[in-house]
Amino acid sequence: MVYILSKVNVCFKLNGRPRELTFQNIESTRSNSDGKKLKAPLEVKTSYHTEHRYIEKTIRKDQFEMEDWMEHFQTILNFRSIDSIIFDLFPTEYDSEDIKKYFGMPSSLDIEHTGNYAYNQAILQTFLPVESLIIAPDVFENSKVPPEILIQQFTSLTIVEFMQDDSYPRVVTLDDLLLINSKSIDVKNARMGPKDINRFIKLWQHGANPRMEYIFITYEKEKEDDEETILKGINYLKISNEWRSFRFPDCKKPVEDVFGGIDILRNDGVNATIRFDRANRYEMFVWFDHCIHEGGTSNLFRSVSYLA
Repeated sequence: MVYILSKVNVCFKLNGRPRELTFQNIESTRSNSDGKKLKAPLEVKTSYHTEHRYIEKTIRKDQFEMEDWMEHFQTILNFRSIDSIIFDLFPTEYDSEDIKKYFGMPSSLDIEHTGNYAYNQAILQTFLPVESLIIAPDVFENSKVPPEILIQQFTSLTIVEFMQDDSYPRVVTLDDLLLINSKSIDVKNARMGPKDINRFIKLWQHGANPRMEYIFITYEKEKEDDEETILKGINYLKISNEWRSFRFPDCKKPVEDVFGGIDILRNDGVNATIRFDRANRYEMFVWFDHCIHEGGTSNLFRSVSYLA
């Protein structure tokens, strides 16, 4: 995992223990592109925790270029690839092509507003497509994730809140949600209410979002108990006292044991379980064959009468 801040931090595990490399005092020069050329650091700090203490060491190699540093650490620390790159709030604007050159293509990209919309776009153009995208709406000038992002076939798409602050406006609508073509969808603070959730379920039953395997939404609450509104006009079956094991499409997520819930059917017979609570959180598990963990209940698809 690579964090792009004022420094560049690389987090990884060695012998099961988390470790961190900090590239400090990185020399940079303005390039012709939207960023600074990433040059060799003057020193690199390596840090980790043992059972009893925190250890930090500083390494200096004055003759090393950036390629030498990367080859050195890949050899002695035995890591060959970076799983994710994170651009945090207001990082140093290192050339995104340089970051890609030295750290490679990640499977996951996490981007918040860097303070420069042109730099945000340069990052997306450099690294997309990826398997997993975590993005804040304010990465874009109009604070809307555009359709050309939503329709991409990510394994996982997460749209986070503005600066992780739920006091900012909600921007993801039902129309946006219907454009998403990812297997796992996580939308924080959607501009949707219980009626929109109801409409989404009905559209899913008729074939909308066909790739979706899992979705989690926080939505706008209208009253203390939204169940009646969400389930209006939908055939469903309430499940109690039953555990079923769900395998997430994103391999980084563990299997989850789903207890109870409300089962619904798509028109083609695909089964799904929905859950929602008083904290305005909506969740849906779609039970495709490959989503059923072997430890799950064997009689998952039993013949039942669904309630209208």
